Amino acid sequence: MAFGFSAFVSCSIGLIFAIISRGGAIHLSTRRSIILLVVFWLTIPMLAAIPMLEIDGAQGWVRAYVGAISHFSTTGAMIADPALLPRSFLFWQAGLQWAGGYSSIVMALLILAPLNMTAPGVHRSPFLTIEHGNLAGRIGLIAWSMLVIYGGASLVVLLFLVASGLDVFDAFLVTMGTISTGGFVAESGYFPEGFGSLGSWVGSIAMLFGAISFAVHWDVVQRRTSYLKDRETIGYLFVILAAGLLVWALGKPLMPAIQSAISLLTTTAVPMDISGFSVLPEPLVMALILVGGAAVSTVGGVKIIRLMILFRQSKVELSRLSHPSSTGSVQFRQMTIGPQEMVGLWVYILGYAVVIAFVAILLGLDGIEFGEASQLAILSISNAGPAYIPENGIAGDFSALSDPVLLTLGLVMALGRIEILAAVAILSPEFWRE
Repeated sequence: MAFGFSAFVSCSIGLIFAIISRGGAIHLSTRRSIILLVVFWLTIPMLAAIPMLEIDGAQGWVRAYVGAISHFSTTGAMIADPALLPRSFLFWQAGLQWAGGYSSIVMALLILAPLNMTAPGVHRSPFLTIEHGNLAGRIGLIAWSMLVIYGGASLVVLLFLVASGLDVFDAFLVTMGTISTGGFVAESGYFPEGFGSLGSWVGSIAMLFGAISFAVHWDVVQRRTSYLKDRETIGYLFVILAAGLLVWALGKPLMPAIQSAISLLTTTAVPMDISGFSVLPEPLVMALILVGGAAVSTVGGVKIIRLMILFRQSKVELSRLSHPSSTGSVQFRQMTIGPQEMVGLWVYILGYAVVIAFVAILLGLDGIEFGEASQLAILSISNAGPAYIPENGIAGDFSALSDPVLLTLGLVMALGRIEILAAVAILSPEFWRE
């Protein structure tokens, strides 16, 4: 009954929106676009929390709501013990991660990219050549195109996992948890040895697929380009290789080291073996998670494209120190990155740091040690919950945290999907003025 009621309410809302948008143009201003984005990521988990309230009613609505946010934002933190949940709820939670990964792609293309809040250069995607601001004109093309890529890749991953010997139900969970980079793979919170070498590599490749821009995936399918011609993809693969070699140098075997690097940099953050990330210094784990993947992907984090552009800017500034008369500029994807875009990138990075610091202080007021509070803040805003290993040793288990802490972290998880600049804008008085 809980699943049925949640489905009825969700379908009713979707039907109302479909009727409103049919046959006409829906033009959204910048303000209304941002409001829609915030409302979407905060209210959809309310519908998803209805079944969780039914099975875990004694725990209260806060834990049900935060659990729904955690899965829908692909953070993957566990609020309820998976061992105590029926298989239907395990499927429901993994399905939320899959739906959340798909939603993050669609909302990035539908709202964030036209508002220039993902990263410079995304505008060159064919998806954004449709009339600016016309939501109804874009949503059909974007939603169906991304569903073909996302759903098709999920089906391929599922078939490979079943072929590797994995149980069909477990294969479904792993597929939805890896392609979405949500990290829902097993009750233990890590890839067990029973998955085998093939299963773990299929999962790693699925994470990597979800972390690459889906605008690039679509262009590759349409034969407009290749992955090797996209600088963001090449830069991301280079960072993964460098991180894998670093993890290998710190003591892990080479192949598990590369898999661990993929898991962390895609913000899936699920340990690839029972040893987890124990051989890695905690600051390194947090740094890799903060990097994130490509823009218009399922991952959290800062996004590699922003770091690549800032790195190029640093090279230009160093050149100016040696040659004050230099007029060099930052070039990316045949575009010149102007001062306004560069200021936006720096503001984004600063906002990320301020949110992490502020949340760490709030958690400290609840008695959480500073190191752990900082870790929880970083993992929540980067949507990488499984990297948190509590005393019970279960990756991503947030169940021991108090309700106020969970609610704070849940809002931060949603913030990681809303984007910092959008959240800052909606808190500004100027935003609400006509």
